[in-house]
Amino acid sequence: MMRLTDKNAIVEALKAGRVVSLHVGAAARSDERAARIAALAREAGIPVRDMPVKGRSPIEAVCNDFEYATLESLMDAREESGGLIVALDHVQDPMNLGAILRTAAAAGAIGAVIERKRSCEVTPVVYETSCGGAERLLIVKVANLRQALSTMKERGCWVAGTDERAKDVCHDADMSGVSVLVMGGEGEGMSRITREECDYLVRVPTVEEFPSLNVSVAAGVLIFETMRQKRALGDKKRGGRA
Repeated sequence: MMRLTDKNAIVEALKAGRVVSLHVGAAARSDERAARIAALAREAGIPVRDMPVKGRSPIEAVCNDFEYATLESLMDAREESGGLIVALDHVQDPMNLGAILRTAAAAGAIGAVIERKRSCEVTPVVYETSCGGAERLLIVKVANLRQALSTMKERGCWVAGTDERAKDVCHDADMSGVSVLVMGGEGEGMSRITREECDYLVRVPTVEEFPSLNVSVAAGVLIFETMRQKRALGDKKRGGRA
């Protein structure tokens, strides 16, 4: 079970039918939004209990654990929409993962792929950091990212990797056909074997003297630039291999 106290995250969990019960503290009586959330829960037939809530939030939702999608369902969705998928190569910090998922959802991406080992999963911290944006994405957990990328390429995806040493800057490169954007983990970036699966590499334009960016910040720049180019092209089906 997950326990959530962020109001935005609770609203998204309610919409997804994930909330099992809602705990409401005394402070919720003077918190208009908390009262509205409690009313929504009651309308949905979810038990709302008056009880002390730890921390600063006046409400706490007890939720079923996050449910992951399958790679097959994600590929079907991409073929239907031509949307963008964000693949994460060993991103381990929950705050970074949550921020990336929030950005991906806000930009209109359709999904994300993470590895089971040496990667952060969708925990309550991740869910809340994403402000519930995790619910708006098909998130797939795979045993081997390289193998998953190979499968996605077989299904028609073009894969762009991100590397601060890449020759091409994202704003100058043609990102309109990108189906999968790969972000490397904190510290070491993409692994060699993941890099080998990428069709091409791009980077965020930074000053030469200080090229380093937090992975969630770099992801934000690259996700929005890719989506900008896709929308400018005006062809939702663009993003597949010939």
